[in-house]
Order: sequence, then structure tokens, then C-alpha cells
Amino acid sequence: MKQITLTSLYVKGVGRLDIDAAVEYGTKIKDFVEDKHITNLTLDFSEITFISSFGLKVILEIYQTMSGDKKIIITHASEQIKNAFRMVGFDRFVTIDL
Repeated sequence: MKQITLTSLYVKGVGRLDIDAAVEYGTKIKDFVEDKHITNLTLDFSEITFISSFGLKVILEIYQTMSGDKKIIITHASEQIKNAFRMVGFDRFVTIDL
């Protein structure tokens, strides 16, 4: 995790966001987002190889934890992961970039 500005955070994930990894991933990010009042979150998925439905739920929970005019950007996701976000309608509140 790297805080870019007072309200912006960049997180690069690695591996699989399945039930085991997603809990730890989500908890760390949610705690930081809540403590620091982060409104802009960039999640770099260049090294994420899989996201489960639980991983998607964690992204939703992170979004719900954010305050104000919130924005989540997913960068460098594989086509499979981009499709998972689109299939569940997350592309309505998550920007999928590159």
C-alpha cells in the first residue's frame, strides 16, 4: 500500500483473491481507508491471477467503507477479471482501466 496524497491510495495485489487472501487484503485496505478518509483508491491487479465472488464482495465492502465522493480504479486487470467485474455490475461504480 502506498498513500499518494492525503485522500488517494495505491494498492498492488499479488496472487489470487480467493476467500483466504481476500479477507486479509480487504481488512488491511478497509482499515486504512477508514482511518485516513481515503476517497480515491487505485487497485493494481497486474499480478492478481484470480478473483472469487468473495474477492468481489470485499471490493464492494471497501467501496462502502470509503466516504465522500469516492472512486475506485482497477488497473492492469486480466480480461477474465475485467469480465467478472462487468458480470456482477461493478463497472457501475468501479472504473476499469487498462
